[in-house]
Amino acid sequence: MSAKSSVRAFARSAFERLPESFRLEMQQKRIARRQLKSLGQIKINQALMAKKLVELERQVAAMTPVSDEVPDPRFPDGVRTRVCTGAQLDEPWFRKWCELMGEPAVPHRKSWEFAYIANVLDATGMLEPGRKGLGFGVGREPLAAAFASRGASVLGTDLAAEAREVMGWAHSDQHASNVESMQRPDTCDPEQFRKLVTWRAVDMREIPNDLRGFDFCWSACSLEHLGTMEAGWDFVKSSIATLKPGGIAVHTTEYNLSSNDETVEVGPTVIYRERDVLRLKDELEAAGHEVAAVDLRRGDSFLDQYVDVPPWADEPVIRFLLGGYTLTSVAVVVRAGGA
Repeated sequence: MSAKSSVRAFARSAFERLPESFRLEMQQKRIARRQLKSLGQIKINQALMAKKLVELERQVAAMTPVSDEVPDPRFPDGVRTRVCTGAQLDEPWFRKWCELMGEPAVPHRKSWEFAYIANVLDATGMLEPGRKGLGFGVGREPLAAAFASRGASVLGTDLAAEAREVMGWAHSDQHASNVESMQRPDTCDPEQFRKLVTWRAVDMREIPNDLRGFDFCWSACSLEHLGTMEAGWDFVKSSIATLKPGGIAVHTTEYNLSSNDETVEVGPTVIYRERDVLRLKDELEAAGHEVAAVDLRRGDSFLDQYVDVPPWADEPVIRFLLGGYTLTSVAVVVRAGGA
């Protein structure tokens, strides 16, 4: 018998002398590891199939363009309060802004949020030299550098580094603690960036009274992390107070596609429903502001029906499952009222 065979025989004999309960537990763990590996391969296969289907659908859509936008003469075409849909990812503005920001133009809801915020501000004339913008919870997102590249001055804000809530964001490399955290040399010339972009610690729940007179403000999926649904909507209202009359606010957040009744109202991440968006619209308009026409149609493309589940993979996704709810992103667009 070879040495290798002897070692195997010894290991088998030793294993068989172990308590039956221990051997059973070991076998179950091996089965679980194999199942996990199989699940990982399923996700890889799923991602490949999703990418191929999206590409095929894009080819078909390019041959049959359709435009049925909800009308709103107060705002430019394409500027609406709306949810992320697959059709929007095929529009020219999406690729244009992804390229300008140095982000891959992949079908993903986060890419949509950044591109849509930029597109709204551009269409409303906010991204021009002399304009002043205010970003909330900016983290390391590409928007500040993109806006500075167009000549707008920007104040980016985020929680102070010592804030308790920062710990999770810092560990995931999503928190900005100084102006250098927002730099994107490939997007904006570093000298121009340093001239036009500044940073300040700001808690979105307590916006300082001296932050006033801005032409535009924005936040990308930050307001749902303020603890409660009401805190998020209170932030939106407070953010509008930082604007000049006629200024534009664009805020994105999590949107519940599963229910207009049950949702998460309190916790680290709250989830807004259709009725919550409509209530905010009514309250803002009652206060004298203009909310871009609400278009909460969900779309009918492959991406609008494909819901990603954990473990997350590198795949096209604008719908995902969290806490039993199917979510996507929604953008609220507001023009500040006032004399």
